[in-house]
Amino acid sequence: MKKNSLTALCVFAALALGCGREQTVSTPSGDARITKKGDVTSIDMSSSKGEKMSIVAGSGEKGVALPDKFPADIPVMPGAIVKVAISTGEALSVHFSVKASQADAAKFYEENLKAKGWEIEATMKMGASSMVSAKKGKRQCVLTVVTEAGGGSVVQVMVPSEKS
Repeated sequence: MKKNSLTALCVFAALALGCGREQTVSTPSGDARITKKGDVTSIDMSSSKGEKMSIVAGSGEKGVALPDKFPADIPVMPGAIVKVAISTGEALSVHFSVKASQADAAKFYEENLKAKGWEIEATMKMGASSMVSAKKGKRQCVLTVVTEAGGGSVVQVMVPSEKS
């Protein structure tokens, strides 16, 4: 699936939709169904090869639901609001908005991943952003934490599909 062009097309179509609307966009790479209900936009894409991607994004203060298949052994910071949830097959990427500073959020995730049995492979701090990479068995988890304009931080948790 040509994700960049299909995703860009879907984002444009989602922005053009009003509340409570649904639209299907067809491209040579596949189809995308875009639904907007209030502050939540959902995009479900499928390629002609059977690949599927789902994106749910919330623009309001409530956010969106944490995906059902989000691993229970990956901590979620208290008070975190899910702003975007992307799933492609077994891989997940979830974006949280937290009230904590970038340094405090990175420390929380590093400590709590360790407490849940994850081995921290690498950490990196670059100005207003941090990265934590962890593994547990054959599974991996990568977090980036970035200072959010206006205070707080954005935490992106990426959980790739398990590699054999």
